[in-house]
Amino acid sequence: MTLKTLLLPLLLLLGTATLTSGQNCFHPFSEVGGQCLYLEYETLMSWQEARDYCRSMAGDGVEGDLASFPRCGDFTALARHLAFNANVNSSFWVGAHTLFTPNMWQWLSGESLQTGVPYWAYSEQYDNNEDCASVHGGYYYRLVPSLCDQRKGVVCSMPLINPGFQTHHDPEPRPGEDCPHEGIVIGKHCYKFESHAESWSSAEAKCREHHDKYSGMLYYPSDCEEFTNMAHHLEADESVNSYWVGAEDVSGQEEWTWVDGQLVPGGPPYWASGQPSHEHNNEPWEHCAVMDSEMRYYMRDVHCSDRHPYICKLTKNE
Repeated sequence: MTLKTLLLPLLLLLGTATLTSGQNCFHPFSEVGGQCLYLEYETLMSWQEARDYCRSMAGDGVEGDLASFPRCGDFTALARHLAFNANVNSSFWVGAHTLFTPNMWQWLSGESLQTGVPYWAYSEQYDNNEDCASVHGGYYYRLVPSLCDQRKGVVCSMPLINPGFQTHHDPEPRPGEDCPHEGIVIGKHCYKFESHAESWSSAEAKCREHHDKYSGMLYYPSDCEEFTNMAHHLEADESVNSYWVGAEDVSGQEEWTWVDGQLVPGGPPYWASGQPSHEHNNEPWEHCAVMDSEMRYYMRDVHCSDRHPYICKLTKNE
């Protein structure tokens, strides 16, 4: 190991690691999402070695381990942190492992980890003995199953020193509650699935015209949770269709927005790896998006004149 790698646990144990005023993490940890993270990319380790290393960095009496990300927002924050700070196509161990049976995953923090959207690279398939999970830059730092003895970088975590108040989440409505009679409840929202294939502009217009009473719009996720619920619903329904999503590159300069006017962020949790893939010499331009069945319902860009079934998002007006 490098001298830096050997010294960091000792500094934390001796209390010489510093905490800058107003911060919630001891140096060299940084606040990312809802926890303190440290990236070790100079010394590569197996998954178990990485776990032991993270525990030693935390020091005696301090909770520390490979980082877990049961909340999508925290995982997205990790992906963006790595995109800015790690080498291209680098790979890091995180705190996820199979439990009891192959491809049944769980975070070290105790929460179950479902495959597919929003954590996993869509093209990855579990192979025998790939029982540990890592994140890889080639997949927008999404999870991939890996052999536990492979040597990779490490994402260590410690809890925040001053965590503050936890965000309150409203309970989800029971099926049929506060939903138009023609809509289907998925999670906290109501939708109408349209099987007839239309162009993007036609689908967007029909959602508004046919469901004006319920402020109908072409489906757009308000957050990662809504997007995840929709993707898992479509997979469970064994649908082979790709569906229009209300995302459009209006300017033609890779400035994607939802139909409600909000910005569509790049990378996780919405886009498949390598998407949007439009090149400006493409004709016609690929300036509209679908949730693609071949990509486990992550989004990809396609020609707006293509024809796909679509989903209208409904809101009950008071």
